[in-house]
Amino acid sequence: MPRPTAFLDGRLQILQPERGYRFAADAPILAHFIRCSPTDRLVEIGTGCGIIPLILFVKKRFHRIVAVELQPALAELARANVHRHGADAAIRIVTADVRDLAPADVDAPADVVFANPPYRRVGSGRLSPDPEKAEARHELSLDLADLFAAARRFLAPFGRFDLIHLWERRADVTAAAAAAGFHPGRSRQVLAFPHSRQPRMFLHSWHPAPVAALAEPPLVIHEKPGVHSEAFRRIISAAPEDPST
Repeated sequence: MPRPTAFLDGRLQILQPERGYRFAADAPILAHFIRCSPTDRLVEIGTGCGIIPLILFVKKRFHRIVAVELQPALAELARANVHRHGADAAIRIVTADVRDLAPADVDAPADVVFANPPYRRVGSGRLSPDPEKAEARHELSLDLADLFAAARRFLAPFGRFDLIHLWERRADVTAAAAAAGFHPGRSRQVLAFPHSRQPRMFLHSWHPAPVAALAEPPLVIHEKPGVHSEAFRRIISAAPEDPST
């Protein structure tokens, strides 16, 4: 069994692969962006080791999360992580290809669907020789069209799909969202440093129905090399958050 990684000031002790895909800063950033209430049902597409549902479990309130993971070994790790944190009643892990799932399989319709998906097109960048990393980083089993189709299938009519992705692929994401009938809502850029020439990532809420679009102030991860910004330190602390803001 992998040794646990301490996170959120030690509130979470996350089992994750020692050499395979491991969660990074984008996981707590997406968790922070998600707004949910105690009555909300959430669905995650691609949970990995279960890190984002567990961050939400510690920091925010929600009714229930169903988290889908394609890779059986990661899904088992996610179940182990959920169990070791006493979250079995709140988080259910489903091992499946999201393209094959019907809404009932994930307790849909959901109020919120969210995803931290593979960022790279097949054929772009170096494909990792580690199958787990390759699946998590490249669109080998889930491209943007499949991702948005699944989100649309699982969402309630006035639900929301929260997504984090690479800034360089924002045009691809926007085109896939429009093709699936989604409308843009809240968004936020993520910068590595205050004076970065361009964002590293971006967050966006996508809606089945038209809503007012709102660009939030950028999130800066580092004040300077090796020093996290105050905003990011709050994100990776165990302090509870108001789930609606």
